[in-house]
Amino acid sequence: MNESMVKKAISIITVLICAYGIYIFRDLIGYLLVSVGLSFAGRPIVDLVAKIKIKGKELPSSIGALVALACFLITGGIVIGLFGPLIATQADALASLDTQQIAGDLKGWVAVIDQITRQLDLGHDSFSSFLLDSTSDIVGFGSVSTLFSSIFNLLGTAFVAIFSILFMTFFFLKDANLFYRIIIAITPDSKVEHIKNIMNNSSYLLTRYFSGLFVQVSIVTVMISTGLAIVGVEHALILGFIAGILNLIPYIGPLIGALIGLLIVATTYTDDSAGWLPHIGSAAIIYLITQLVDNFLTQPFLFSNRVKAHPLEIFIVISMAGMLGGVTGMILAVPGYTLLRVIANEFLSGHKVVDALTERMEEK
Repeated sequence: MNESMVKKAISIITVLICAYGIYIFRDLIGYLLVSVGLSFAGRPIVDLVAKIKIKGKELPSSIGALVALACFLITGGIVIGLFGPLIATQADALASLDTQQIAGDLKGWVAVIDQITRQLDLGHDSFSSFLLDSTSDIVGFGSVSTLFSSIFNLLGTAFVAIFSILFMTFFFLKDANLFYRIIIAITPDSKVEHIKNIMNNSSYLLTRYFSGLFVQVSIVTVMISTGLAIVGVEHALILGFIAGILNLIPYIGPLIGALIGLLIVATTYTDDSAGWLPHIGSAAIIYLITQLVDNFLTQPFLFSNRVKAHPLEIFIVISMAGMLGGVTGMILAVPGYTLLRVIANEFLSGHKVVDALTERMEEK
């Protein structure tokens, strides 16, 4: 009895140590997981390059890995380049603003608010002086230096992340079984079969999930791009792509995408001023219709059927992940929960709660 308790205590301590290690090295583990995902995406390119023969000899897998990485970088560059015209249009729109008129309007608004604050005695001599003090605090030297420091830190972190991900992705592309061998190597012999089952089942479900996300992004992009193009919005394709990508963030992503899109629609409108509000309203209707289609048709199919979980179950998991990890937690909620269900089904099968949560995973 005592020996059994000792083994359980050792197991619990080991799990806690592993969890703490994962937390400490969470960034590196994140890079590793992204690299594994990119290696799956680039595997068809590596296989295609391997079929090319020069003087009867196949090209080494390292060449295929480099070609796949080049494809990733070129695709990323093209996507970034697509935003160039949109940024230029926004710059032109800002340059065309009548700053003197805006300043006059602001001066009038400040005077009105100043009068109201004096009458209500809100604790400031005047709103204008309060606004001046607040602006001085915001644009002070300390804030500017902090801003530049944050920018440099962000650039440094981004460089390290990109380099690490590309470096690890190269080796995962070069050796298709590298990740599998790493997992098996750190697994006790008694658990190897369980880990093999977990990897096979999780690969099946996560492949279905991520392929479904691609379909979801495509549907949202096409619907919004087509709708905005019909009502005459500039850069409709880019706005649709932005909405599709942001739609990957559950619940708040579509709202952010719509707000960004409507702001750009409002600032790039160049026709008669009388049609400005109807133009924005038409764009808003397109975003609304797309979101309704996504909420009631696309998402239930992708998040429920693809990972074999109840929609209410998915909603609760995403909400809890959002409370714990913010936007990042919401994005990782469904794939993380899917992996946990696969692990629980393999090691904790027979428990009432686990069986209830994983019963749909047995359906084909």
